[in-house]
Order: sequence, then structure tokens, then C-alpha cells
Amino acid sequence: MTSILLVMRKGYGIHGDHIETLRRLGLSVHLLTEVPQAADDPRFASVIRIPPAERESAVDRAIEYCRAHGISLAVTFQETDIEVWAAINAALGASTASPAAAAIARDKSRQRRFLAEHGLPTPAFLEVVDVEQACIEAEHMGFPLIVKPTRAASSMHVTLATSTAELRSRLTAIETLARSGAGNYYAGKIETFALLEEFLPGDEVTLDGVVIDGELHLGGIHNKMRMPGPFFEEDLYSLPFKRPEEEAGLFDIADRICRRLDLRRSLFNVELRKDAGGAYRVVEFSPRVSGGHVYRNIRDVYSIDLVAAHVASCVPARSGLVEHALRRSAPRMATCIKFVYRSGRVVENHSGPASLSESFVAYFPTARPGAIVRAAPRGFDITGLLSVKGLYRGPGDIERVEHGAGELEGALGLVIVNEAP
Repeated sequence: MTSILLVMRKGYGIHGDHIETLRRLGLSVHLLTEVPQAADDPRFASVIRIPPAERESAVDRAIEYCRAHGISLAVTFQETDIEVWAAINAALGASTASPAAAAIARDKSRQRRFLAEHGLPTPAFLEVVDVEQACIEAEHMGFPLIVKPTRAASSMHVTLATSTAELRSRLTAIETLARSGAGNYYAGKIETFALLEEFLPGDEVTLDGVVIDGELHLGGIHNKMRMPGPFFEEDLYSLPFKRPEEEAGLFDIADRICRRLDLRRSLFNVELRKDAGGAYRVVEFSPRVSGGHVYRNIRDVYSIDLVAAHVASCVPARSGLVEHALRRSAPRMATCIKFVYRSGRVVENHSGPASLSESFVAYFPTARPGAIVRAAPRGFDITGLLSVKGLYRGPGDIERVEHGAGELEGALGLVIVNEAP
């Protein structure tokens, strides 16, 4: 049986569909993780537990294990692990994304420089290495400005600043995050820890696909809820795409990024937002598929199986499955992902009566009972991810399933109390 290494130092709990696909392909899955509970997970042939550490330590441990056990491919679905994944595969001789491409994708300041260098649409930006100097330069850029970390994920600490006082406060919070080492976001020497960007006021979308032998194949383009700020919590990812006439232009931008990165075999995601003139600009990109329910919903709506196509293209013994996995059909249903945010101490967090609804697909509780969660403006914690479905006959069904997701959220088995114990 062919073995692969799944690199998920954290967060593998919301990737059950991805892991199940690896198992359906008949692969023996070995997990590299920091999660203590993983040792008892029967889905994995073995679990390599590593302590929270520098990226290089995780890479060295993984390479040693792979060589000792005849594993020639690593896979990840976690944004914070793409550099680890790329370094492991480079050492094993697997042709996926190069360490250089992963380093660009993992750091938003490098992304901005890369996009500008290759003439790809990017917002005006300023790299931040010092809070006070950034506040001075922001006066010349003009408010409002988007403030974001260079290496976080899930829109954590992405905010809109309308004054120097707000900017200073938000940059200080990002600098604190960067120096804390929390979440595997920042590692090693910290230089550019944040970006200032022009505010793009239009609609936002996220495109997911798979690169096979250097060619990008479209999975799906999710509609996203328009967020005017000051906070930009992820919410309401729905399919099918509401503006199919824009699909070709969005795909062209994504394809150009993949070719400039010289991706050979990789999953791929890019988020784009319209500027004041209605033109799309790139918000961020990564050589992985969006997390949570996105992969499952693309498969349900369009039939294409991004994870199966990617892994089969990398495993010679499964290469015959690639053509079937890449078949993309007309939309069969409408789907929506509702991000659940709360503030307080979690008492209960499960699907509850929501699971009895015909529209229910899945619920991932991301906060355990006893955990403290904080929603904006107090924090950026995601309490859970709810996914719903509905019959698709036309554009009106997309808005109907979005509305249904909001209603079904109220039926979740979710109990939150004040933080005081």
C-alpha cells in the first residue's frame, strides 16, 4: 500500500472530507501533528507527534521519518504548513510547489511584491516594519486603510483603520501576535510583520482549483459576503458563482499566478476583491485548497474532486484516477458555508437539532466546551462552521440557501455564557 505524509501541525479536525478522500484512494496516511489527541485517531497508520517548534525542526523530523518508512509524498491542507510541506517534498524529490513559491505565498508582503513584479492586479500597499513609521507614512497614503498581518490566516486581525489612533492600536496588536509565536503564524526573525493596503470596497470571491503538470483546472468560485469593515470576518461562502460572465477573467488571473510561481502539481486558492472601479485585485493566494467545507461543497456542486485529482497526479499508482476526478459538471445544487462567531465561554457546541434539517450538510465545532471565544471587536475566534445545501434551478436559489444558513445557525446546539467561570 502506498504511504503518504499528511502535514497538519494543527487544524486537521475540520478537514475530515479531505482525509476521507485520501483513505478512499487506498493510501496509508501518516500524520505529522502537534495535536495531542491525534495519537488515538484510527484513520492514520501512524502519528508523528512534534512539539510546537521552529519550522526547520518539523521539516527535519518529517524527512527523517519519510526516508525511514519509504514515504515519497507529503500533503497539507493547512495554510500555516505550506512552507513545511514544500520543504519536505523538495527533499523527497516530489514535484509539487517549490519552497520558493511556498515562501512567497505564505507571506503577504512577498505576495504583494510578486504580483507587482509580474504585472498582476494588486492593491496599493505599504510594508510595515515599525509601528510609528507606518503611522507617519499612512498619512501620505490616506485613510481608510486595510491593516493585515503578513502571516496570519482566516482574516485574523484584518481590519479597516480610519485614523492614526486606530492604526497604531491595530498594528500594535499584530506586532504582539507576531512576537508571541502563537499558531505557527510567525517564525524566526520578524521584519515585515504587517501590511497597509488601499481599501477595496467591492465584492469578494475565492477561487479554488488544482494544478496538474503545470496546468490549472478550475474547481469553483465562491461568492463571499461583502464586508465593509472595520472587521473582515469570513462568512457566507456560497456556490454556484453568481456572476458566471466574470469566471473567465478570474480564471485568467489565477492561471497567470500559477504559471509565474511555476507550480507543477498543487492545489491552489486565490481570493480577489473589486476596487472602486469594479476591477478585481488579488487579496491573497496559496498552493492549497480553502479549508473546512469548501472542498466538499465544490465536489457536491460541480462533481470535480480537487483533492483526489491532486494526490492521484502525484502518486504514480493512482494516476489513472486523475481524468475521472477532473470531470467538472454543471451545478447540481446550491451550497453555503456559515461561519459561526460568539464571545464567551463555550458550554455546548454541536449540531443539535440543525442536523435534522434536510438542508443540513455538516457542522464543524472549532471550539471545545470550556474554551473562551471572542468575536470582533474583542477577538477573531471562529466557534464553528455550518454548511447547508439546497436545490439549484437558478440564481435565486443561491440567495435562498444563504438565507437558510443564517436561519439554521439558530438551531445549532450552541450554548455560550459570559467568560466569568
